[in-house]
Amino acid sequence: LLALIDQATTDVLIVSPYFVPGDDMKQAFARARARHVRLRILTNSLASNDAPLAHAGYARHRKELLQQGIELYELRSLQDGKADPGTLRGTAGTITGSQGGSRAMLHSKMLVLDHKLTVVGSMNLDMRSQLQNTEIALLIASRQLAQEATDNIEASLREAAWLVQDTPSGLVWRAPKGSDWGDRSTEPDASVPLRLMIHIIGPFAPDHLL
Repeated sequence: LLALIDQATTDVLIVSPYFVPGDDMKQAFARARARHVRLRILTNSLASNDAPLAHAGYARHRKELLQQGIELYELRSLQDGKADPGTLRGTAGTITGSQGGSRAMLHSKMLVLDHKLTVVGSMNLDMRSQLQNTEIALLIASRQLAQEATDNIEASLREAAWLVQDTPSGLVWRAPKGSDWGDRSTEPDASVPLRLMIHIIGPFAPDHLL
Protein backbone atom coordinates (compact mmCIF):
# COMPACT_ATOMS: atom_id res chain seq x y z
CA LEU A 1 0.00 0.00 0.00
CA LEU A 2 2.81 2.38 0.81
CA ALA A 3 4.44 1.58 -2.54
CA LEU A 4 1.17 2.34 -4.31
CA ILE A 5 0.88 5.67 -2.48
CA ASP A 6 4.46 6.43 -3.55
CA GLN A 7 3.39 5.91 -7.17
CA ALA A 8 0.35 8.22 -6.97
CA THR A 9 0.57 11.36 -9.07
CA THR A 10 -2.70 13.24 -8.52
CA ASP A 11 -5.14 11.87 -5.96
CA VAL A 12 -5.34 9.36 -3.09
CA LEU A 13 -8.70 8.68 -1.45
CA ILE A 14 -8.66 6.51 1.69
CA VAL A 15 -11.46 4.92 3.71
CA SER A 16 -10.25 3.34 6.96
CA PRO A 17 -12.55 2.85 9.97
CA TYR A 18 -9.57 2.55 12.32
CA PHE A 19 -6.77 4.85 11.24
CA VAL A 20 -3.56 4.94 13.28
CA PRO A 21 -0.66 5.86 10.96
CA GLY A 22 2.86 4.76 11.82
CA ASP A 23 5.97 6.73 10.95
CA ASP A 24 6.45 4.98 7.57
CA MET A 25 2.87 5.76 6.58
CA LYS A 26 3.20 9.41 7.58
CA GLN A 27 6.43 9.61 5.61
CA ALA A 28 4.65 8.18 2.55
CA PHE A 29 1.93 10.80 2.99
CA ALA A 30 4.58 13.53 3.27
CA ARG A 31 6.26 12.35 0.06
CA ALA A 32 2.89 12.35 -1.72
CA ARG A 33 2.11 15.86 -0.52
CA ALA A 34 5.56 17.00 -1.70
CA ARG A 35 4.47 15.82 -5.17
CA HIS A 36 1.26 17.87 -4.75
CA VAL A 37 -0.89 14.72 -4.53
CA ARG A 38 -4.29 15.39 -2.97
CA LEU A 39 -4.87 13.13 0.05
CA ARG A 40 -8.34 12.67 1.51
CA ILE A 41 -9.07 10.30 4.39
CA LEU A 42 -12.47 9.22 5.72
CA THR A 43 -12.48 7.54 9.13
CA ASN A 44 -14.84 7.16 12.07
CA SER A 45 -15.56 10.02 14.41
CA LEU A 46 -15.22 9.29 18.12
CA ALA A 47 -19.00 8.93 18.37
CA SER A 48 -19.25 6.46 15.46
CA ASN A 49 -16.18 4.44 16.47
CA ASP A 50 -16.79 1.14 18.30
CA ALA A 51 -13.13 1.13 19.45
CA PRO A 52 -12.58 4.44 21.28
CA LEU A 53 -8.93 3.69 22.06
CA ALA A 54 -8.23 3.25 18.35
CA HIS A 55 -9.70 6.70 17.88
CA ALA A 56 -7.33 7.99 20.56
CA GLY A 57 -4.41 6.62 18.53
CA TYR A 58 -5.69 8.45 15.46
CA ALA A 59 -6.42 11.66 17.35
CA ARG A 60 -2.83 12.09 18.51
CA HIS A 61 -1.74 12.28 14.85
CA ARG A 62 -4.63 14.42 13.63
CA LYS A 63 -3.03 17.86 13.91
CA GLU A 64 0.21 16.70 12.27
CA LEU A 65 -1.71 15.21 9.34
CA LEU A 66 -3.73 18.38 8.88
CA GLN A 67 -0.55 20.46 8.92
CA GLN A 68 0.75 18.31 6.05
CA GLY A 69 -2.26 19.41 3.99
CA ILE A 70 -4.14 16.12 4.28
CA GLU A 71 -7.93 16.46 4.26
CA LEU A 72 -9.51 14.57 7.17
CA TYR A 73 -13.17 13.59 7.29
CA GLU A 74 -14.93 11.83 10.16
CA LEU A 75 -18.22 9.99 9.68
CA ARG A 76 -21.09 11.42 11.68
CA SER A 77 -22.73 8.81 13.91
CA LEU A 78 -26.13 10.50 13.79
CA GLN A 79 -27.56 10.58 10.29
CA ASP A 80 -30.67 12.67 9.65
CA GLY A 81 -31.86 10.77 6.60
CA LYS A 82 -31.12 13.68 4.26
CA ALA A 83 -28.06 12.06 2.70
CA ASP A 84 -28.32 10.82 -0.84
CA PRO A 85 -29.74 7.26 -0.90
CA GLY A 86 -26.52 6.06 -2.55
CA THR A 87 -24.39 7.36 0.31
CA LEU A 88 -25.43 5.31 3.33
CA ARG A 89 -26.63 2.00 2.03
CA GLY A 90 -26.13 -1.00 4.28
CA THR A 91 -25.14 -3.39 1.51
CA ALA A 92 -21.71 -4.84 0.74
CA GLY A 93 -19.27 -2.55 -1.00
CA THR A 94 -20.67 0.73 0.31
CA ILE A 95 -19.15 3.09 2.80
CA THR A 96 -21.08 2.34 5.97
CA GLY A 97 -20.90 -1.26 7.06
CA SER A 98 -23.48 -1.08 9.81
CA GLN A 99 -26.21 1.31 10.72
CA GLY A 100 -29.21 0.94 12.90
CA GLY A 101 -31.97 3.52 12.87
CA SER A 102 -30.29 6.92 12.73
CA ARG A 103 -26.80 5.70 13.68
CA ALA A 104 -23.99 4.91 11.29
CA MET A 105 -20.56 3.35 11.72
CA LEU A 106 -17.82 3.16 9.13
CA HIS A 107 -16.58 -0.37 8.43
CA SER A 108 -15.49 -0.61 4.77
CA LYS A 109 -11.78 -0.37 3.92
CA MET A 110 -10.79 1.09 0.58
CA LEU A 111 -8.16 3.11 -1.30
CA VAL A 112 -8.60 4.75 -4.68
CA LEU A 113 -5.45 6.00 -6.40
CA ASP A 114 -5.32 8.41 -9.34
CA HIS A 115 -8.89 7.46 -10.38
CA LYS A 116 -7.67 4.18 -11.86
CA LEU A 117 -6.64 1.78 -9.08
CA THR A 118 -8.92 0.54 -6.29
CA VAL A 119 -7.80 -1.43 -3.23
CA VAL A 120 -10.47 -3.26 -1.24
CA GLY A 121 -9.74 -5.60 1.63
CA SER A 122 -9.81 -6.39 5.31
CA MET A 123 -7.00 -4.11 6.41
CA ASN A 124 -7.31 -0.80 8.19
CA LEU A 125 -4.54 1.74 7.81
CA ASP A 126 -3.29 1.17 11.33
CA MET A 127 -0.27 -0.44 12.92
CA ARG A 128 -2.29 -3.38 14.22
CA SER A 129 -3.19 -4.40 10.66
CA GLN A 130 0.36 -3.69 9.55
CA LEU A 131 2.23 -5.58 12.28
CA GLN A 132 -0.09 -8.08 13.98
CA ASN A 133 -3.19 -9.10 12.06
CA THR A 134 -3.43 -11.36 9.03
CA GLU A 135 -5.06 -9.25 6.33
CA ILE A 136 -5.98 -9.56 2.67
CA ALA A 137 -6.52 -6.98 -0.06
CA LEU A 138 -7.55 -6.98 -3.71
CA LEU A 139 -5.97 -4.51 -6.14
CA ILE A 140 -8.24 -3.76 -9.09
CA ALA A 141 -7.09 -1.84 -12.16
CA SER A 142 -10.34 -0.44 -13.52
CA ARG A 143 -11.08 3.21 -14.22
CA GLN A 144 -14.83 2.51 -14.17
CA LEU A 145 -14.73 0.85 -10.75
CA ALA A 146 -12.40 3.55 -9.41
CA GLN A 147 -14.82 6.23 -10.58
CA GLU A 148 -17.82 4.46 -9.02
CA ALA A 149 -15.92 4.07 -5.73
CA THR A 150 -14.85 7.72 -5.85
CA ASP A 151 -18.41 8.90 -6.48
CA ASN A 152 -19.70 6.87 -3.53
CA ILE A 153 -16.97 8.02 -1.15
CA GLU A 154 -17.25 11.66 -2.20
CA ALA A 155 -21.01 11.55 -1.60
CA SER A 156 -20.27 10.47 1.98
CA LEU A 157 -17.70 13.23 2.38
CA ARG A 158 -20.22 15.84 1.19
CA GLU A 159 -23.29 14.60 3.03
CA ALA A 160 -22.41 12.35 5.96
CA ALA A 161 -19.08 13.43 7.43
CA TRP A 162 -17.40 16.23 9.35
CA LEU A 163 -14.46 18.00 7.72
CA VAL A 164 -11.79 18.46 10.41
CA GLN A 165 -9.74 21.66 10.17
CA ASP A 166 -6.88 23.07 12.21
CA THR A 167 -7.54 26.72 13.11
CA PRO A 168 -5.66 29.23 15.31
CA SER A 169 -8.15 28.50 18.09
CA GLY A 170 -7.91 24.72 17.78
CA LEU A 171 -9.54 21.92 15.83
CA VAL A 172 -12.93 22.58 14.28
CA TRP A 173 -15.35 20.01 12.85
CA ARG A 174 -17.05 21.62 9.85
CA ALA A 175 -20.57 20.52 9.02
CA PRO A 176 -21.48 19.77 5.39
CA LYS A 177 -22.80 22.68 3.38
CA GLY A 178 -26.57 22.90 3.54
CA SER A 179 -26.84 20.75 6.69
CA ASP A 180 -28.23 21.88 10.03
CA TRP A 181 -25.55 20.14 12.10
CA GLY A 182 -23.59 23.26 13.01
CA ASP A 183 -19.80 23.39 13.34
CA ARG A 184 -18.23 21.96 16.49
CA SER A 185 -15.09 22.72 18.49
CA THR A 186 -15.05 19.40 20.38
CA GLU A 187 -15.47 15.77 19.26
CA PRO A 188 -19.02 15.93 17.85
CA ASP A 189 -21.88 13.83 19.22
CA ALA A 190 -19.57 12.21 21.81
CA SER A 191 -20.54 12.31 25.48
CA VAL A 192 -18.46 14.17 28.03
CA PRO A 193 -17.48 10.93 29.87
CA LEU A 194 -16.30 9.38 26.57
CA ARG A 195 -14.27 12.46 25.64
CA LEU A 196 -12.80 12.54 29.16
CA MET A 197 -11.86 8.85 29.01
CA ILE A 198 -10.05 9.35 25.70
CA HIS A 199 -8.23 12.38 27.10
CA ILE A 200 -7.05 10.50 30.20
CA ILE A 201 -6.42 6.97 28.91
CA GLY A 202 -5.54 7.70 25.28
CA PRO A 203 -1.94 8.86 25.88
CA PHE A 204 -1.10 5.52 27.54
CA ALA A 205 -2.35 3.36 24.64
CA PRO A 206 0.61 2.60 22.31
CA ASP A 207 -0.02 2.93 18.58
CA HIS A 208 1.18 -0.59 17.72
CA LEU A 209 -1.56 -2.15 19.86
CA LEU A 210 -4.45 -0.10 18.49
